[in-house]
Amino acid sequence: MQKLYTGRYVNLQALAQEINSILLQEGWESTVQPMMIGNPQYQDYMIRGLKKGHFHHAEELIVRVTGSPSEFRIIIEEEHIGPLGRELINRRLLKQIEKEINDGLFDLPMQQPTMQPINQQITPTVPSQQPIAPQAPQQIRCPQCGYLNPPGAKFCINCGARLA
Repeated sequence: MQKLYTGRYVNLQALAQEINSILLQEGWESTVQPMMIGNPQYQDYMIRGLKKGHFHHAEELIVRVTGSPSEFRIIIEEEHIGPLGRELINRRLLKQIEKEINDGLFDLPMQQPTMQPINQQITPTVPSQQPIAPQAPQQIRCPQCGYLNPPGAKFCINCGARLA
């Protein structure tokens, strides 16, 4: 099963971490593995979930979050998934992630070029006053790893931690 998302600019690392945390909350053994890709614009994360049941029966779930921040896929591969595992996938995991994506929980600020006029002088209205320079928005320092993130970021670009 897979779903394509477009039209948003999403922090894929934070999205993968959220999927992992949902699996952990539901009692699965789960890890996130970033896959190495040569293209820096393309990201690929694999979340492996394993839930051991009775009589050595194990359910295995692989969720891949792959693509670019503006166009990505969530791909779910399952093996030996029973009714409870399928319920988790359909109701808890997919519906919650869909809602959080639509609510903008993982949105990154759009990187838009700013147009700066060249050699433009600002003349003060009163000769004795200096022109006031516009204030640049402050970068947000990640409380977990210390990385400086762009203004308006909700998650750290470096480690995926939620920013205040």
